[in-house]
Formats: sequence, C-alpha cells, structure tokens
Amino acid sequence: MSNAVSRFNEKENKTLNTLPVITWRWLKVNELNLKNYKLTNISEYDKEFLVEGSFGDVIVKEMHSSLKINENIKYYVNKEENYGVSEEFVVLGEKSYNAGIFVHAPRNTKLADPIRLEYKLDNENPIVIDNNVIVAEENSEITVVIDYTTIDEVDAFHNGVTKVYARDNAVVNIIKAQRMNSKSYHFDSQVAYSGYGAKVNWIQVELGAKNSVTNYINNLNEENSEANISSVYLADGERTIDLSYLMNHRGRRSLSNIETRGALKDKAKKVFRGTLDFKHGASGSKGSEEEYAILLDKTVKSDAIPLLLCSEDDVEGQHAASAGQIDSDKLFYLMSRGLDEKEAKKLIIEASFAPIIDKIPLEDLRNTITEEVHRRIVNA
Repeated sequence: MSNAVSRFNEKENKTLNTLPVITWRWLKVNELNLKNYKLTNISEYDKEFLVEGSFGDVIVKEMHSSLKINENIKYYVNKEENYGVSEEFVVLGEKSYNAGIFVHAPRNTKLADPIRLEYKLDNENPIVIDNNVIVAEENSEITVVIDYTTIDEVDAFHNGVTKVYARDNAVVNIIKAQRMNSKSYHFDSQVAYSGYGAKVNWIQVELGAKNSVTNYINNLNEENSEANISSVYLADGERTIDLSYLMNHRGRRSLSNIETRGALKDKAKKVFRGTLDFKHGASGSKGSEEEYAILLDKTVKSDAIPLLLCSEDDVEGQHAASAGQIDSDKLFYLMSRGLDEKEAKKLIIEASFAPIIDKIPLEDLRNTITEEVHRRIVNA
C-alpha cells in the first residue's frame, strides 16, 4: 500500500468541502462528513483514455511519474496551493494517480478541436485517480473535455485533481461530465490561476454516482481576469451531491459568474456552496452566483449556501438561490397539449438545463446527456 493511500486511510472520518466562513453549526451545512471510507491498493488503469485527435503545436501527454516538465513552466506546476475537496483527496490525486494528462499550449496557439478524455470504469478497471495539469501561455486558447462513466455494476471510485494555469489573455475551457452508476464514489478537485485578461470557463455535468463531491476554486489574480462556472445536476434514488464553488477576486476589474441548475427526485440530497470573495485590491470587480433547484418529490433535500465576502470597496456582488416544485401552471399547460406528466416534467427540466448543456462543444456528448436525463425522468 502506497504512503498516500495509507495517509488517506488514517483518518476514518473525513471532512470535505468546508465553507470558507463557518455558519451556524446546527444547520449542518458547513462541510460534508464522509465516515469509514477506505481504499485498498490502487491498481493501474490500463484502458486508453485520451481520444486521438489533431493537437497541432499543443503538447498533450499522459501523466506518469517519469514525465519531464519543461523548465519554463515548472514554477507553475509545483506552486504551493491550498485547494480541493480535502487535503487527503488532493494528496491522493497528486501522489498516487493512475491516469491524467499534461497540456501545454504555447503562446498565440488556438486549438480548434477539443482535447477529449473518456474514462470507462468496469470490473477490471474500477479505480481512476487522474492528475491533470493544464498550462495555457499568453494569448492561447484550448478546450478539454473529460467524461467519466461506468460499465457493469462495478463499485467504482474516482478521485480527480485538475490544475489550470492561464497566462495573460489566455482562454481555457474545461468540460467535465460524470455519469457513474449509483454504487460509485466521485470526488473532483479543481483550481485555476488567471493572469491579466485571462478567462477560465468550467462546465460541469453531474448525473451519477452514489456520492458526488466536487470543488472548484478560481483565483482571479490579475486585472481584467474572468472565470465562469456553469453546472447542471440530476439526482435520483438516494444519491448525494455536494458542490463547492469559490471565486477569489484579487485583480482589479475581475469578473466571475456561477450558474447552477439542477433537479432532485426520490430521496436524493444536494448541498450547494457558492462563495464570491472580494479580496483587498480587487476594486472594480463584479461577481454573480445563482442556483436553481427543481424538487420533483417531497422526500428530497436541497440546501444552498450562497456567500458574499468582501475586503474591498467599489465591488459588486449578486447572489440568488431558489428551490421549489415545478410550476403547476406550466405543468397543466403542457399536459393540456397531450403530454403525460413525466413527459411534461422532462420538457421543463430540459428547458432549464439547455442553456448550459448547449455550451458543450461535442454534439454526441450533448445528445448522450439529454438521453440520460430523459431516461431518468421518464423511464424511471
């Protein structure tokens, strides 16, 4: 058993996605507690996960211990940072990974096609721990799409670590889709550092796993930097979804936006933690966050904790969160046009999800996600 796995297993009760500022403890939303979860030895992931494509001048390499990192970007890769679901999961992802990619986009490079990764967990490959490092130099633009899914009724485990370093005026788009079965565990830690005028866009789709825990931190370090998080989720059965998004505004006139839309049914649970933190020196910055949850059954549980933190004057922050059943008038109107109740609900949920799903650049993945939503709402 590796040292990272031993360290991971030392702590029986793990605290995940802790709020930057603690609120009333009786609400039980300050963090997620994971009890008695342990790993055995991590096996190799021996499937091909990097889909072949034309990458031009962009360097794309699968991560492994002997990978030599170019000296002129070594500083960014080895930079000290505090981020992620929890320290244990980040260390596990950085030290004991069995998959992942290193991407380096040179200055002024614009990659037309997305870099695509597909992880298909099955009985022979039940564990994926991917370590992803993405560096975009000045004026470059790249898109990375990662899809996690399961085959067979495998008890799968995924833990991911993704670091994005966007230099001045770079654009980085990261799309992640998680479609694992209801016996699986999914943990994902992301952090981004943005230079002058850089833009980092995250798109997250959460449709699976028994427990799905994700953490996004965007560090808007320089003037005019921008970060956007767009996410959708659908939880049924007894699934648990825990989302934590943090925008650290440090640069002047930096911009951020968080948009989350989801639906819950059966006995599913969801916690959304969204934080806009305007640090000293971030004057003229603007941030917004909104989360909308559709509750399809009275037995679901939905918590939302939108936070605004401010240490600077002349900033603008907006937040909104709502949770409720489908509007009865809309439902009646659609059913009066010949649709049954499930079909009508499906259309309403798809209409809510569409603005985010339509941002995904791959048509086949968009169609797969739409079909999965249809199946879970109509055929359940």
